[in-house]
Amino acid sequence: MRGPITSRTLITAFCAALCNLPAVAAPPTATLNAFDRYAAVVEDRIRSDSSTANFLRVLPDESKRERVRKGEVLVESAQDLGVRPDIAIPNGQIQHWVGAAFLQDATIEGVLPRLRNYNNRSRYMMPEIIASQSTDYNGDVFQVYLRLVEKAILSGVFDLDLRVVYQTRGPGRLAIESRSVSVVAVSDASASVGSAGKDQGLLWALNHYWRILQMDGGLYIECEALVLSRPTPFMLGWIARPIIARAARESLSRTIHATIRIMNSPDAAN
Repeated sequence: MRGPITSRTLITAFCAALCNLPAVAAPPTATLNAFDRYAAVVEDRIRSDSSTANFLRVLPDESKRERVRKGEVLVESAQDLGVRPDIAIPNGQIQHWVGAAFLQDATIEGVLPRLRNYNNRSRYMMPEIIASQSTDYNGDVFQVYLRLVEKAILSGVFDLDLRVVYQTRGPGRLAIESRSVSVVAVSDASASVGSAGKDQGLLWALNHYWRILQMDGGLYIECEALVLSRPTPFMLGWIARPIIARAARESLSRTIHATIRIMNSPDAAN
């Protein structure tokens, strides 16, 4: 008699099915335009929250603030927080998560030089980020190149060009908006920059919105992540949705942990 299908078996079947999907020439224009509309709604809400009690979305609750002060990293879906825009994404899907943490005995002034030094970002974010460079900057606006290795579900290597903007939102409040300008799937980790490989649609756009509040003897940190990818085939949906959601949640948690390492390391500014 056969036993129940295990989660490992489902993941193996799902990955095998994805591997057999045809490559995608490029993300459809309508998909990218819908993502931009979705991101614009998120950004408008973040700006309207900037001077209110909603500046932090995960952490207005004292019990959650206590958890992060003890070292926990919290990650919640935008849907559960009530901040997911009701915008359809044709021929694509968005993973939208918000994570939170706390860094004791830190100030915005102290961590800012470490955050703004993108030339050594890979030192703290390996193995996901294997190359990083600030290609240009003008005041509080940075152009940044990253090479990202994704291994959560299927393996993929991507060259990302980001536009990162730092904004002070009042005393003890800092907002950082990181938006992908371009995402190119490359063949492998040693490929030359921008040499396009097979695009399986694993990553088409990646935005991060950071909010940092100086309070209670340290920094409360929140990061809101938007990840655009190809849609999951209908027949795989029941398997795929929890797997993709878990991968996105874990990826944001790793990003927050790595960013805390950067903020906590004096050498990160050099």
